[in-house]
Amino acid sequence: MRLVIIAVALATFAGSLQAAGVETAVVEANGAGAVYAADGTVEAVRQSTIASQVSGRVTALTVKAGDAIKNGQVLLQIDQRAAAQQSVASEAQVAAAQAQLEVASKEYDRSLRLFQKQYISQAAMEQAEARLKSNQAQANATVAQARAAMTETSFHTMRAPYNGVVATVTTEVGDMALPGKPLVTVYDPGALRVVVNLPESYAAMLNRNAPVRIEFPGAPENQRWQTVQRITVLPTSDPASHSIEVRLALAAGVANIAPGTFARAQLPLSEKSAGVLTIPVSAVVKRTELRAVYVAVPDGRFQLRQVRLGKVAGDRVEVLAGLRAGDRIALDPLAVPKP
Repeated sequence: MRLVIIAVALATFAGSLQAAGVETAVVEANGAGAVYAADGTVEAVRQSTIASQVSGRVTALTVKAGDAIKNGQVLLQIDQRAAAQQSVASEAQVAAAQAQLEVASKEYDRSLRLFQKQYISQAAMEQAEARLKSNQAQANATVAQARAAMTETSFHTMRAPYNGVVATVTTEVGDMALPGKPLVTVYDPGALRVVVNLPESYAAMLNRNAPVRIEFPGAPENQRWQTVQRITVLPTSDPASHSIEVRLALAAGVANIAPGTFARAQLPLSEKSAGVLTIPVSAVVKRTELRAVYVAVPDGRFQLRQVRLGKVAGDRVEVLAGLRAGDRIALDPLAVPKP
């Protein structure tokens, strides 16, 4: 990620200090028009990893990475012979239960007629009714088992959940599929977004109503820059990096952009960013762990002052601490006379 402060002005001039000929600049900050450049990655809003719900060998694989798929299209097949036999057995059990139910129903009808003529007792009638209910329950149970077996048979065929593109295929014909093991990953290319991480310190500065420019360095020239209007800022922060995830929705149908593509987003900052400063990278003195700049002091000399730096943006670098607006720095440390 890089910080670019467009409106930060450094008024340069040839210094008339004791160190004549040393070019200096006055540090001034203005937050109007500032943007934060953040590196991010394209991801699909809708992406699915298809895994098996049953065990079995992969017997057919009909797609490969990059294929366009339709909703309901068969992606792969898992050996379902055992499940098919179980389904046939369940159907036979349903037929047997239905036959028993039919016998119980006829017996109940006969018992009811006899009971109405007072040829059998109340107890015999209640027994016939109980047998009917028992057989009815048994028939319902076998029907449910048969439906479950039929449903399990459908688990052996993996189908596309929606229109999309195959991202990856992680199996081959003959491989063993296990419950939960990823087999195929698909995504919907019609809904993509760029995900970037914004430091917590800049979250309050983000102008959520301004348009966002996104650069795709690897895309063709006429598609390198895209503009989005909708910014989604997640409400939680990552405790490890102390950053907040920002999602930038791309327009539907963007060509030559796929999940995983590198992107660089120019996030607009509000007027609250007025205290942000940048200086030329060439003005920084680097000595092992030390980062410093030469600052002009009132008596006309230069003083080496340590600074804490942030993100680099081209030939400029963010200053987090050590300088303030109004300081005058040497642009070429090598030109500063040594005491």
